[in-house]
Formats: sequence, structure tokens, C-alpha cells
Amino acid sequence: MALPTTFPLAAAHGSTVDIPSVGYGTWAAGDTSWAKDSTLTALKEGYRHIDAAWYYGVDEPVGQAINESGIPRKEIFVTSKIWPQFLTPDNVELCLDKILKNMELEYVDLLLAHWPCAWESTSRPALEQAWTGPNATPADKGYAVDDATGKPIIDWQHTSGPVARAAGHDGSFVATWQAMQALVATGKVRAVGVSNFSIAGLQELLPVSQDVPISCNQVEVHPWLPQTELIEWSRAHGILTSCYSPFAGQKADGERLLDDPTVKKIAEKNGVDPGQLLGSWAVQRGTVPLGKSSTPTRIRSNLAIQRIPDEDVRALNDLVLPPEEGRTVRMDKDWDVPFFSH
Repeated sequence: MALPTTFPLAAAHGSTVDIPSVGYGTWAAGDTSWAKDSTLTALKEGYRHIDAAWYYGVDEPVGQAINESGIPRKEIFVTSKIWPQFLTPDNVELCLDKILKNMELEYVDLLLAHWPCAWESTSRPALEQAWTGPNATPADKGYAVDDATGKPIIDWQHTSGPVARAAGHDGSFVATWQAMQALVATGKVRAVGVSNFSIAGLQELLPVSQDVPISCNQVEVHPWLPQTELIEWSRAHGILTSCYSPFAGQKADGERLLDDPTVKKIAEKNGVDPGQLLGSWAVQRGTVPLGKSSTPTRIRSNLAIQRIPDEDVRALNDLVLPPEEGRTVRMDKDWDVPFFSH
């Protein structure tokens, strides 16, 4: 039996929209010159799900690729995300408007809060002029930094309650979430969700999520960090899990999941490469992998998933590490915010 090509995503008032089960990630840490050509390649190869974010600084080239692809807009599912300096109730729509303007789109299909914390902005005018990219400074991006540490100043009031409490503060994400929900009625977004939220963070939002639900929670997921409890809890509450870093990031010692002997052995057994195997594992678990590559052959192969035997799924599950070892994206340490300790 073939793996599903789409999953139903909860939208407003009991409706659903179809989200392609494999997405193309556009995360960028520096150079963005690859973004347009690689996104065009992905669309040409059959991807119909593009995952982006304001922070990545690729909205313009990715939007150009979408608009120049010749594929009708309604056939492409676009996800984007709001970075923390915009995560106050009055500023979420401003970030969405920037995304739409830069991508030259009338709407995005799914809008996520990128992290369960808000940052202090320098001012509303600064946010209105804010831009991001490889050379953008915090001032260019519109957020305030601590002079002593150079780290963003956290707006604890609008940070997810469990995260704020773990840091010794009072906070709630509810008002920001309600502002995001209100965007659905504007027609500029079809569904809303979050990213990097724990079960406790999701529980804070559930009481106000009946009419406009939490559609999705995007988190780091791969065999080192399978997030099984979070995924199963989310599924029971109608929340889809999408997976960034589905191949895991490289550890400090250079270790890569793609080079793991078990991964390579199971991939060879199934006639796929390690990236295809990990994408297949993700979809077979009912989650959406968001692999990213700028290499045309990898872009093509990452989309070619297939069902794998249950014993191979279990063998990949057995690669799980303690969270502190398995997690490869550590913004909690970079920002001194306890995202994962509650």
C-alpha cells in the first residue's frame, strides 16, 4: 500500500484542507542565492508544499519561483512563520503582510508562530521597516538585544505560559494566538498553527481553539528525536505534526544521522537512499517531513518516499537518544529560554 500523498489539516469551523505529505524546506542560515532555482527545481520535480518563514530571508526568491513556475497557485501549499519580535497581538498581521508582499502572494495556506516566545521589538515603526537576510542586524530586523549578552530581550508577557513559568516569569500566548486566529477571517491565511510547542504549550491554547483550531505544530523530528508522545497527543487532539530537520542536524562531533550504519543498512535493504528512508519513516508515522536541499538530485530523491516494513520502522525507532543528545536545533541555549524543560 502506497504512503499517503496528502493529510487532512484542520482549518476553521470544522473544515479541513489537504496538505501534501512531503514538503520542501527553505531554511537558510546565510547565503540565499540558491533559493529561487532550488524552489523552481522542487516544483518542477513535483513538490506542492513549500515551507518558508519570514526569518529565512528567502520570501522574495521563493515567491518568484512560485509565481514563475506556471503551476496554479491553488495547487501549491505554502507555509510561513512569524518570528518572535512580531509575536505580540498587535504585530502578527504586520508580519503576515510583509510575507505576502515579499512573496507576491495573496494568501498563505498555513501560518505558524515560529517559537513559543515573544521578543521585545525596538518600536512599531522599526517593525514596519524591518527586513531580514544574511547581512541584517538585530536593528534591521526590529528587535531589541541585551547590551551585555547580545541576545534578544524576551517579552515574557506574551511568551507561552509553561515556558515563562519555567524561567520564573508570568506569561501567556493566548492573546497572540487569538490575534493569529483572527487572520483566517481576512482571507490572507487558510489555517494557523504553531512551531516548537510542547504538550503543555498546546494545552494552554486548546480552550480557545474550538472555532479556529491549532492546525499544526512544527517541531524537530527524526529517529534520534522521534517525539512520539508529542505526536500521539497532538494527533488525539486533531493537530498535525510537521517535521523540520527530518534528517537531523550535524552534531558538534560531526556525527550525522544520514551516516548511521543502521540507517544506511535499512536504506540499502529497501532500495532507497538515507534521505528517502527518513522521509518515508516520517510519513509512515503520519507526520510531514520538510527536507531541504539545494542539490537537484537530492531534491528529487527526497520526494520519492515509499512504505517500509514495520520491522524497519521499529529499528529506526530504536535509534532514539535522550532529548538532550538527540536534539540538534538548540535555540533554547542560544536565547537562554527554557523551551524544552517543562
